[in-house]
Amino acid sequence: MDEKEVLTRFKNGHLDRAQVAALLTGAGTGTGPVVLTLPEPSAAEAAEAVGVAVGVAVAEPVSGGRPDAAPAAPAGAVAVVGMAGRYPGAPDLAAFWRQARDGYDTASAPPPGRPGEELGHYLERVQDFDPEFFGIDPHEAALMDPQERLFLETAWEALEDAGCTGGRLDALTAADGTPRSVGVFTGAGPGDYALLAARTWSRERPRPMPRGGQWSLPNRLSALLGLTGPSQSVDTAESSVLVALHLALAALHRGECAAALVGGARLLLHPSSRYPGAGEGVGALLLKPLARALADGDGIHCLVRGSAVGHTAPDPTAPGPGRGSWSAGVRADRTDRAERTERAGGPASAAAPAAPAGRVLREALRAAGVGGMAGVVREGAEAVRGLVGEAGAATGVAALTRAALQLGHRVPAPGAGRAPGRYPEGEGHGPRRICVGVRGAGGVEAEVVLEEYLPGAAESPLVPERAAVGPELFLLSAPTPAHLAATARRFADLLGGTGPVPPLDRLARGLRTGRAAMDCRFAAVVGDTGELLCALEEFVRDGAPCADLRGGGADPLGLGDVPETDGYLAALWQAGHLHQLRGLWLSGLDVDWAALEPAGGGAAGAALPASAYLRVPLWLGGEEGPA
Repeated sequence: MDEKEVLTRFKNGHLDRAQVAALLTGAGTGTGPVVLTLPEPSAAEAAEAVGVAVGVAVAEPVSGGRPDAAPAAPAGAVAVVGMAGRYPGAPDLAAFWRQARDGYDTASAPPPGRPGEELGHYLERVQDFDPEFFGIDPHEAALMDPQERLFLETAWEALEDAGCTGGRLDALTAADGTPRSVGVFTGAGPGDYALLAARTWSRERPRPMPRGGQWSLPNRLSALLGLTGPSQSVDTAESSVLVALHLALAALHRGECAAALVGGARLLLHPSSRYPGAGEGVGALLLKPLARALADGDGIHCLVRGSAVGHTAPDPTAPGPGRGSWSAGVRADRTDRAERTERAGGPASAAAPAAPAGRVLREALRAAGVGGMAGVVREGAEAVRGLVGEAGAATGVAALTRAALQLGHRVPAPGAGRAPGRYPEGEGHGPRRICVGVRGAGGVEAEVVLEEYLPGAAESPLVPERAAVGPELFLLSAPTPAHLAATARRFADLLGGTGPVPPLDRLARGLRTGRAAMDCRFAAVVGDTGELLCALEEFVRDGAPCADLRGGGADPLGLGDVPETDGYLAALWQAGHLHQLRGLWLSGLDVDWAALEPAGGGAAGAALPASAYLRVPLWLGGEEGPA
């Protein structure tokens, strides 16, 4: 680095004074990779949660790095506040967790309608999509890569899981006040859909073609939702999503976005992509700085403590321009290690690997402030082999999701050297950590350190309270009456089922503040979950009319244009006039429920059903497509 770059990095907070002094005086002559520890955010920055400092592993020497150097203290943590996914035999994460916990293998023959007999790990009905939910023309949707369509649906579900599709999404602002400051970082499989379309194209009969680039996977989501953070796709094969997460952490630190959506998808649509053991999947995770997540009252699945990315050549001794001396050194190092191992009484094959092996893992642990692997479970692509097979870009997101579910449930899934069971409880057991590492086919390796979230008493989110405890205002909305009825059925199934039911206040608050208000609306003022169940069942069974604002007529009194309306709504809320608020919302008045709820009024811990999709088959030329 020249003097100008050193001073620029110091100004941006990427170098401290000691590092700058070492570089400018020529003292930084080390050759090993080091971790730059980014500065702690100020109290004001932490309160505003504009960004987060993350340890970043770099290959550029700054000072004499040593493998045994003390780990850098973590400059900040990032919370995973939303997750969603669809994997072979698992339409949602509840089913995926059951498979992971039980050690289930999803290998099967291709679904009916797909050619071939290769035993693999397949999703069903990949041609189905709900264009009406996202406001996309069906003809345009038929030209969208099914990987992109699946990712749209999954990303929306992850945002809903985080309670971040309504006013709370608008409230994620950049440093300059720009709303919806959410970055999208993705990995995707090859463009098989474009290959299928190319088979039917000719000069004599040209036809519209799907987009072939992976850039559309994140860009389409950013455009549909008006997200203003970075939006980019990564392709490093199996490690793509972990590399995307690494980039997301850096963007959060730099303040380029207030939250980041990370995910990926892979489908085996072209016959050349299918082989025994290949797999499919789609998943997404929403990340926020921990300080912001706590301030927003978010539910937290786990923490991301650090990450690192690097490249390791598949064969470091292979010939290449300028590599002769380095390769010779590697061979000599291996020979010396083998001789020392044999003198110690062990077989030559037991010699430790060459120096580059494990380098990325060490840097990730240092970035996380972890001194070593003691107490850290390491998992990689092999941990999800039975669940998704060799799933390309979906491998990384499946491995991250499996690890996050283990930490969230506090139950280890079966893996190499351990049986399923519950993590030990009691004092002396600090937060559990899982280091997820995946290496791509081209040699790009990424490691991410996840940590169990253990809330402290001082970190408990505030629970909003009104002046009087009483009924709750329950709201549902959807783009069409059919979507609304299907979503209402999901909530009725939750309330009438055998599983745990969230408390009414938390359930209602999560829907008010965390879900987008769409054109077709249902609202009820209820005193308990039994009364709510009856109202939902009556709505679904009898087809009772809902507020349908698709034809216009929203907010007939024009209250949304009057500045005094906010004060009026706040007075109604404080006085508990929920029936009046219900009527105003059903009439189409936009109500900022998050502003009415006290700070921290999220829906932490309330697992709510996702909005229902009404999917239809969409394929090239109107064909049915694969199952």
